[in-house]
Amino acid sequence: MKKLLILMITLFMLAAGCQSDNETKKTDSSQPIQQLSNGELNDQNVSKQAEEVLQKKNHLQDLQAINDDKKLLIAAQVPHNERFQMKKIEKKLTGQAEKQFSGHNVTLSLDKKIHLEVEKLKQQLANGKINKKKLTTEINRIIKLSKEKT
Repeated sequence: MKKLLILMITLFMLAAGCQSDNETKKTDSSQPIQQLSNGELNDQNVSKQAEEVLQKKNHLQDLQAINDDKKLLIAAQVPHNERFQMKKIEKKLTGQAEKQFSGHNVTLSLDKKIHLEVEKLKQQLANGKINKKKLTTEINRIIKLSKEKT
């Protein structure tokens, strides 16, 4: 009787363990790169390349980038266990981005708020709710926000 009870409990725990494992695989932290294409709007190939290159070379949770004619704005999220080295990581990523995209004025931020602002701006651009002039204005606003000290 004891053996049967132990066997049943073991099978139940294995089934419950497998269930949880499948759910965690569905919520993968790597997000696909969004397609930002608008014929009359600014070309976002530079930001797509920045996302691919920096994500591939570095251990980042998420990376969002957006650009206009002259500026490239990059917002990245580092893993929680690397938060103590943020200055070093930010300097390394900025150097890589400036070297790769020397034709643009690169601004990089590891701040969560900047990351959310860039993500929201990318959504507006993907939905066609923003024009080229407004895009430049918003990029400048976010860059100014990222340079503020709080």
